Amino acid sequence: MIVKSLGLIRVPTPGTPVQVTTDDSVRASQILVRIVPGFTGRTYLGVAGMNKNAAGMSGVVRVLAEPASFGSQDEEAIPNSPNLFGNSLRVSDFYVDADVADEGLLVSYIET
Repeated sequence: MIVKSLGLIRVPTPGTPVQVTTDDSVRASQILVRIVPGFTGRTYLGVAGMNKNAAGMSGVVRVLAEPASFGSQDEEAIPNSPNLFGNSLRVSDFYVDADVADEGLLVSYIET
């Protein structure tokens, strides 16, 4: 198992999701996202076409809470399907959005 970090994926303009990578060849058995202490707004993990402002929040996979001033921070792990073998998630399928400009998520993935 190899853990690779894509680092901080920042959103310059809230409401305009940023693709975590444009490399369609990157596959993972798990994608990990974590909020950043010191940021102030909610962040969103989603797929192409994500619209956090739509009534049904179309394309949003997970809303991550505002960072706490201390204690544990919000995070999410997206695993592959238990019925699939090997690297089954295409990392480029995921996008990040934020409520505050230049905030975002730390994104890593597990390659097997």
